[in-house]
Formats: sequence, C-alpha cells, structure tokens
Amino acid sequence: MKPVMNAILFQVVWFVCLLAGSAWALIATVCYLSLHHRYFMTDRREWRLLFVFLILGLLIDGSLFQLGIFSTSTEVLSDIKVPPVWLLCLWVSVGTLFAHSLTFLRSRYLFSALLGAVGPTMSYFAGANLAGIALAEPVILSLCVVAIVWSMVLPLGVWLCEKWALFPKEGEKR
Repeated sequence: MKPVMNAILFQVVWFVCLLAGSAWALIATVCYLSLHHRYFMTDRREWRLLFVFLILGLLIDGSLFQLGIFSTSTEVLSDIKVPPVWLLCLWVSVGTLFAHSLTFLRSRYLFSALLGAVGPTMSYFAGANLAGIALAEPVILSLCVVAIVWSMVLPLGVWLCEKWALFPKEGEKR
C-alpha cells in the first residue's frame, strides 16, 4: 500500500508544482518531504538521493534552459537561466519514488532506461503546456533530448538506490 500512496502523493505534488507556482510548490514539497520522511523512509541515507536529484535538476534543466531547449517568460535571472523553483521541487520529489514506488525497477537498467525515455518525456510535454514552459522548435527534437536525458537519469536513480542499499531487502515489505 505504501508504494501506491507514495505515487499518489507524488502526483499531487506534481499538479501543485505545475499549476500553483513556485511558492505553493515549495510549500507542497516541504509538506510532502515531511510526510515522506515520517511514513516512507526507512533509511536516512535516502536524503542523499534527494539531494542528488536536486543537483541533477539544477544541472540538467539548468543546462536545457541555458541551451534554449526550455524557456519561460518568468525567468528569475536574465543572464543565468536557472530552472524555476517549482521544477526543482519536482526533481526532489522524483527522487522520493525510487526506494518506494519504483522498486520494481531494481536491477532492470534497460527497462528503467526505456521507461525513462517515455514517462518523464510525456510528463515534460504535458507539464510544459500546463506551467508555461516553452519547448524549442521543433518540439519533437526537444522531446528527444528530454528522452535521452531521462533514459540515463532513471537508471542512475536505480543504481544509486542499489549502491546505497535503499531498496527493501528481499521479502521485506515497506
């Protein structure tokens, strides 16, 4: 039941981040992380994974904004194009899924790469329309870049969960 609740709570945060702006996204993410820490985390090392995903969000989406693949009319800094806070909140929230909702990806790197190429790409496409992010033309090429990136990010998250022993042990329920 916990993996399903983890996925549902993530989806709630996803919608808040996309529809309500950075201030509400930050509030929703802090609340989600508090719940996650209290009810889902069994190992404090999972915070490392969440920090890694924050850094990945800064580096990857920051680069995509810098390269012009993503753009927004609400850029905070004009010279240094950084991802909006709500998008970074999403990156941290995605990190919460690996040791819980995405445990079925354990040791399935090819499958996680394929899933990463499809799921997050569709999420970016839907999210961009909802949140006012413009994808560079032609949009299909922008989505291909996202697919390539996430086909590496998802396996990385799985690998980090394995390396840091964040997945539940065989037969253990979470």
